[in-house]
Amino acid sequence: MSSELLKDKRLLKNIGKLFGASFISQLIPFIILPFLTRLYSPDDFGFWAYFLSLSGILSIFMTGNYEFAIVLPKEEKEAVNLATGSIILTVFVFILCLPASLIFSTPILENAGIQSKDNSFVLLICLMALFMSLFRIMNYWNNRKNRFHTTALGSITRSASGSTIQLISGLNPVRDHIGLISGSIFGYFAGTAVQSKNFISAVVKNKKKIKVKSIRENLIRYIDFPKYFMPSEFMNYLSSNVPVIFLTNMFSSAAAGLYSIPQKFINTPLTMLGSSISQVYYKKATDLKNSNEDISKITTDIYKKLFVLGIFPLSVVAGFGDYIFTIVLGEKWEVSGLYAALLAPWMLMVFASSPISIIFATLEKQKTSLKLNFYLLAIRLAAFVVGGVFFKSAFIAVMLFGASGFVYWLYLSFFIITTVGGDKKEIMKFTLVRLCLIMLPIIISRMVFECIM
Repeated sequence: MSSELLKDKRLLKNIGKLFGASFISQLIPFIILPFLTRLYSPDDFGFWAYFLSLSGILSIFMTGNYEFAIVLPKEEKEAVNLATGSIILTVFVFILCLPASLIFSTPILENAGIQSKDNSFVLLICLMALFMSLFRIMNYWNNRKNRFHTTALGSITRSASGSTIQLISGLNPVRDHIGLISGSIFGYFAGTAVQSKNFISAVVKNKKKIKVKSIRENLIRYIDFPKYFMPSEFMNYLSSNVPVIFLTNMFSSAAAGLYSIPQKFINTPLTMLGSSISQVYYKKATDLKNSNEDISKITTDIYKKLFVLGIFPLSVVAGFGDYIFTIVLGEKWEVSGLYAALLAPWMLMVFASSPISIIFATLEKQKTSLKLNFYLLAIRLAAFVVGGVFFKSAFIAVMLFGASGFVYWLYLSFFIITTVGGDKKEIMKFTLVRLCLIMLPIIISRMVFECIM
């Protein structure tokens, strides 16, 4: 019997567009990364990772997570007013952050290990957060309008332009982390510009319907997003960036840089691919919900396909990550390969489960999402406190972080399937059997290989 996913050709087409675009947008930095790792130092990558972590956290507060609500209104005028309100809120918070950045610049610079009183680093964090916020707002607007080709083009533009700037900057004899940072900022700016065309047309078309009263009403209507979903997303994002922040503060920017490479080389491409599917799934699940139709089949089907797609390559990384990184990136990144091996099981579960975790927004279960992300943050903070404070070991801290993340996302995948009305026992069997028959034997084979050698 054909699955629900295969029946919906339009859904497959939309997923194909975003998946293909994400593949291309991640293939570009993937190809360039071996060059960047030879041009920039672990310190530079550590500064960059710290910069991206703080920018991402700030961007969540800028939008109030209202971008997730853009897909939900049935009426076009409501969506336009909501999106406009999101942009106004973003710009307003950005303006507030400028003077605040001067106040907090010293502790931020000291924690990053930057021996300078130049405030430009902190101001660039605000600018990066602004473009990240606008990029997401435009992304969800095009998602609502089913303009997935525009979203795809925006992702490719962001990736290509950003990577090009980073590579060119790396050829400068006096290169440093600013080259990596400037590439990221320009990439998001270019990607936002490409995606904004359709929204600008919609604003012009509906300019008489865009009113302060309507904007206010829609922001109040979806107040649960900043009230519950924003703290939830903040904790989720913070928990994902706990290693970068803690490694930078407890050890060094070089330690954070060594950790950031598995993120850049493996997890970020997987996350971007998963995000593409998540956007299409979010729109489809919302449509099914509004039509009072079943969403369990499509949810289960997407989870299974992503799990199967990710388990083979990530099992190889789990077994031989250090060898792979040494060959591809150079000998100085061998430790990054060991980190990648420790994190691979967690990366697999995030890849399979993260796209369907958006279902909490669809079902407007923001409180549930908030509780879950609070537990995740607490677990990850505990992992780094134990590894960093008690054992004073970056390796143990990363190992505990990966193990706790794996257990959490394994549980979350079962919880999501149950929430949408799926078969929990069937999905548990599907997942655990493949972990035991595919990933575990490869990890054991590496252990045997080390004993023999």
